[in-house]
Amino acid sequence: MDTFIYLGKLSLALLCGVGSSRLLGKKRFVRTASLGQTLLVWLLLFFMGVNTGSIEGITSQFGTIGLSALALTLISVLGTIVFALGASVFVSPEEVPLGIDIAPRKEKSMLRRIWDVLKEPLFLVGIVLLGLSLRLFTPLFEWYDSSLVRYLLYGMLFFVGMSLVQKNISFKGILSDKAVLLLPLFTIAGSYLGALLTPLVTPYTIREGLGMVSGFGWYSLSGILISDLGYPVLGSVSFLVNLLRESFAFFLIPLLGRLGRRYFYPAVCTAGATSMDVTLVLLTSHFGTKVIIASIYHGVMMSLVAPLLIPLFF
Repeated sequence: MDTFIYLGKLSLALLCGVGSSRLLGKKRFVRTASLGQTLLVWLLLFFMGVNTGSIEGITSQFGTIGLSALALTLISVLGTIVFALGASVFVSPEEVPLGIDIAPRKEKSMLRRIWDVLKEPLFLVGIVLLGLSLRLFTPLFEWYDSSLVRYLLYGMLFFVGMSLVQKNISFKGILSDKAVLLLPLFTIAGSYLGALLTPLVTPYTIREGLGMVSGFGWYSLSGILISDLGYPVLGSVSFLVNLLRESFAFFLIPLLGRLGRRYFYPAVCTAGATSMDVTLVLLTSHFGTKVIIASIYHGVMMSLVAPLLIPLFF
């Protein structure tokens, strides 16, 4: 019952954001919503680090956390690619009707491309490490109460709800391609298929693995949400899993783009929730601008289901 009450509060925060944006006007407070969301993400990640630092003996678990996160990322991404590719062929066996064109790309130097991929993840990991270090090595956060994170989380989801309305997205035409319509299901099923291997590659159970991959690339939500549910170590692992998923997508989307049009489906599923924003430009540059609506639709749906699915496993 507590899980469903918590789900209700998360959903209410999201819906309040949607309602506020519709009531106040889609074009108003766009900058405020974007800035508020960014600042709250940073605060949430900082306090996730503080919360992790509060765990007794956490320093001895750092190696396990990192290796487990990498292993979970690999199996969930692999499961996503395999399932999305196979399911898309089964559902839509004819030539991909999206009108996908393998778009021309501007090639950058290898170092520049690596830096473009890594700079944001490094910055966000740095925020978590700052909170962790201040909790471990200073008395500044002895006052810390984990309930603070819950209110910050509600605030972030409120701004997310506002942003969804402000994007003014129309999904007309999605029904014309069953494979596109089912993209969110491909992502969920593929990620969970990979997570079934969790006990073989990590010290965690299948249920814990399913919960940790349920952020589908939305690292700022998954880590904080799981930590707030009373599992700070698993929250740290989930944060890294979903952060790594986004980073892997930056490398895999160009690779899949070179393999052909059919590989749009595993590419967008690999991107997860980030297909509507962070990796959208990459998807359109490698598969053409006609995939924009499909990519945004997929990202929006994954962002809506992630906060609903994660609590069900804890």
